Amino acid sequence: MSNEVFVIILAIGCGSAIWWGSVRLPRADWQIVASIPRRETVRGLWTGVNLTYYGLILATAQCVAVTLFCILMGSFGRPLWVIGLPAGLMLVICLPASKIVARLVEKKKNTFTVGGASFAGFVVAPFIAWGFNAGGFASIPVLPFLAALAVSYAIGEGMGRLGCISFGCCYGKPLGSCHPIAARLFSRFHLRFSGELKKAAYEGGFDEVPLVPVQAMTSTLYCIAGLLSTYLFLNGHYRLSFLTAVVITQAWRFVSEFLRSDHRGQGRLSIYQLMSMAMIAYAICVISFFHPATVTPQPVVVGLRSIATLPFFISIEILWIVVFLFVGKSKVTGSDILLYVRRDSI
Repeated sequence: MSNEVFVIILAIGCGSAIWWGSVRLPRADWQIVASIPRRETVRGLWTGVNLTYYGLILATAQCVAVTLFCILMGSFGRPLWVIGLPAGLMLVICLPASKIVARLVEKKKNTFTVGGASFAGFVVAPFIAWGFNAGGFASIPVLPFLAALAVSYAIGEGMGRLGCISFGCCYGKPLGSCHPIAARLFSRFHLRFSGELKKAAYEGGFDEVPLVPVQAMTSTLYCIAGLLSTYLFLNGHYRLSFLTAVVITQAWRFVSEFLRSDHRGQGRLSIYQLMSMAMIAYAICVISFFHPATVTPQPVVVGLRSIATLPFFISIEILWIVVFLFVGKSKVTGSDILLYVRRDSI
C-alpha cells in the first residue's frame, strides 16, 4: 500500500463518519447505548447506570488515534514496546487531566475536557521522549515522535467530537442570536438536538433549536489537519507535520470558542483559548530546540506490519474498555428500569 492510498482510505473513513454522525447523532435515540440495573428500589423497579454513545465514540476515537500513532512510529522499524510505553504513559497523564482541568476551569466535577487533556499531553510529551532516550530505555526520534503525536491527536479529536454531537455538549450558539450573515450561512447546515437528556437542552434550553454546528466543523477541520499532517509525516517532513497539526487545531479551538454557547469559564477569553495559544507558542519553541530528525521515512506498509500482532490487538481492546468505562458512565443522567416476567412467553 502506498502512502497516498493510505491517506485516501483514512480520508474516506473520516469523511463517512463525520457525515453519518452529523445526520444521526443529534437524535434522542443516539445518546444512551445501554442502561445497567444497579439497585432495586421497589419490587421490580431498579435504578440504573447509563452508558453513553459519547463514551463509545470517544473510546473508539482514542483507539484510532493510538493505532495511527503506532503505525507512524512503527514505520521507523522500532519494536512495538518502544512505541507503546511512551504512548501508554501519555494516556496515564491525559485521562485524569481531562477531568482535573475541567473541574478547575468549569467548576464541574462530572465533565471532561479534551482541550485540557491535550494541553497536558503536549506539555509533557517532549520530556517523556527525552527521558526515555536519556535513561537508555529506548531510542525515540523526538521530532517524529511529537509529529506522530500531533497527527494522532488531530484525527482522534476529530473523530471524538462526534461524541459531543451525541451527548449534545460543546454546542454552538442558536442561529437566532448570530449575525445575519452567519445565520444565513448556517441556515442549511446546522445541528438541531432532540431530547431533554442532551446537554444543549438541559443546560442551554436549546431542545430542537437550530445551532451553529461547531462540533461538526471541528471534526471536519481537525481531520483535514490530521490527513495533511499524516501525508507530510510519511514523506519525512516531521517539523512541518507537527506544526501543521498543532497550529490548525489550536487556532480553530481559539476561534470556535466564540461560536459556542456552553459555559467555558469566566472572562472575555476562556482558559481553553489561552491554552490553545500557549500550545502554538510552545510548539514553535519545541521545534526550535530539538535538532531536525535524521531518520529516513519508510513506506506506511512498514508501520502497518508493525501492529499486525496479537499483543497489539489485545492492548487496543483493553484500552477501549478502560476509556469507555472512564468516560462512558453518565453521572448527569439516570434511569429507572422495570424488570418483569413476560407471562405470555413462558
